[in-house]
Amino acid sequence: MSASVGRSEILGLYRQSLRAARQFETYNFRKYFYRRARDRFRAIGAQQDAAARAAAVAEAQAELAVVRRQGALNRMFAHNRTVIEADPGYAAGARRFAE
Repeated sequence: MSASVGRSEILGLYRQSLRAARQFETYNFRKYFYRRARDRFRAIGAQQDAAARAAAVAEAQAELAVVRRQGALNRMFAHNRTVIEADPGYAAGARRFAE
């Protein structure tokens, strides 16, 4: 990756991270990875040094691959739904489609 990372590239990676977090069936994991992505990309945006920003983006890309794999594993195994998951209108970001 080049030393300068464009804003559109960072936003694209942020969107991919949110999509990967959305793949988790478990509410707690899903919300954790939303928060983690938000915090990570706020820190990347605050970076002033281009080399440090590029390194942080490379780390975020590596983490995205891990989150995608873990999301696939999370979908493979059934779990008991929590109260929040049982009522899709209860919490923002909860699944809104019929299963």
